[in-house]
Amino acid sequence: MIHRFTFLISLFLNICAAYGQVTITNISTPEHIPVAGTKVSLIPPKGFEKAANFAGFQQTQSGSSIMVMSIPGQFEKLSAGLTKEAFLTQGVEISEIETLKLNDMPAAFLTGTQNAHGNVYTKFILCFGKNDESVMINGAFPQNLQEVGKGIKQAILGAYFDADRKVDPFEAIDYEISTTGSKLIFAKNVANSLIYTMDGKVPTELADRTSYILTKSFSKMEIEDKKLYCLNRAKQLYPEIRIDSVGQLSVDGIAGYELLGTANNKKFDQEEKVYMAILFSDNLYYIMIGSSNNDMASNMQNFKSITKSFKRK
Repeated sequence: MIHRFTFLISLFLNICAAYGQVTITNISTPEHIPVAGTKVSLIPPKGFEKAANFAGFQQTQSGSSIMVMSIPGQFEKLSAGLTKEAFLTQGVEISEIETLKLNDMPAAFLTGTQNAHGNVYTKFILCFGKNDESVMINGAFPQNLQEVGKGIKQAILGAYFDADRKVDPFEAIDYEISTTGSKLIFAKNVANSLIYTMDGKVPTELADRTSYILTKSFSKMEIEDKKLYCLNRAKQLYPEIRIDSVGQLSVDGIAGYELLGTANNKKFDQEEKVYMAILFSDNLYYIMIGSSNNDMASNMQNFKSITKSFKRK
């Protein structure tokens, strides 16, 4: 497999074969740019700039991107889900999975394709991690732009991970909320999604699994029937949800919809109340999801209050 990576041999990257596995050793260089909110630095391809709506870089003209996501938990657990079948459920057809070693960390590099917005995109996905945290770097570009793809692959495989970097989880977030009045504690920023739980851990270690998640869409899209979109997203996340109510909502000058529902958590065989709100702005949207299996009526009110506190920075 070593021939696949010969273009990466440079002052900052050394590749060698060891027991049939590709080993990549990267060092930080002045050209590496820290990705806000993560411990990862990349040398973006020519023509790429800092992304506006996610952690990473993008080339607007070609519709290409490199997205960096920090994921809590051991790489061993993450790698168990790196299968062709798992990605196919997300619309990504994986053609190759390669096992790597990146700076002494276990890693995997996946190649695949995905149909989106009427185009076929090639995807390069690098996953690696340590005992308590993992990283996924997702590169995408139109299938016909192979030169752009070479630059993306080189940038991804040249990633540098600084385990000692102090990360501000809100650095790359351009919005904020207040959880005052609730018992929710900020837990993690995962893929630019703010996650709050009752003990500040993901997953929670408490019997009270009340949580609130806030995230922003990565790319722009035209949504004609916004109410229907909200209902469909709820059913997508909770296939057997029973919608109890749905109504219009306006926060920070942005219009949208909020709904309340009831769903059954099959893992715990327990009923949960679900709150979801989506605010639509400039072909982007902000989505808030709250769920609770304890003191549900009170928590539904807390979710509404937290959502109303939302504001863009």
